[in-house]
Amino acid sequence: MKKFLIPLLCLFPMSAFALTPVSDVTVTSGNTSIAFDQDGDALTIGHGGLSFSTSDTVDFGIGYEANVGPFSGGLSYDYTSDEESVVGVSTTLSQFGAELDAELSWNVNDSDISAKIGTGYAVAGIDGSVTSNWDVDDFGYEGMDIDAGYTWNVSDSFSVRPNVTMPIDEDWNRGDLIAGVSIKITFGNTSTE
Repeated sequence: MKKFLIPLLCLFPMSAFALTPVSDVTVTSGNTSIAFDQDGDALTIGHGGLSFSTSDTVDFGIGYEANVGPFSGGLSYDYTSDEESVVGVSTTLSQFGAELDAELSWNVNDSDISAKIGTGYAVAGIDGSVTSNWDVDDFGYEGMDIDAGYTWNVSDSFSVRPNVTMPIDEDWNRGDLIAGVSIKITFGNTSTE
């Protein structure tokens, strides 16, 4: 009975919040990867820096990412299910476990420009990040996401990351918690680039 009550009591504070389960799986072999994310039923297939994607809101997406020292950057194009074109650019600076992220998206049809600015830190498998969302053309704050997780490397080729995200809207109200498990499986040698 004690073995049942202890986990139940640990989960009790979470029961006060609305909780949405969302998980993802990534399978990698060499420079090729396939990823599925329950959030929006997103499927991404990539090789090297090139990737192709689809989801509930994107009929077709293509992206390219490259790394130069501690910097990485990417370009993307998405044709949405609303028949709109969205062009994006992103950059990340990673140093000593800390990351600074910036992403800019332009909806060509609506002339709408949005941005995401974030920061994160990871040490000994524990990670956290805060990402703020902005409407650039109207210069308005659209909310933020606070994320925390722990990566458990079961083996050299298999890792599990339980994680939780707390969204906050533009009025500073907390949304439903999003909890999930990220699973990564690696076959063969994987490039470190």
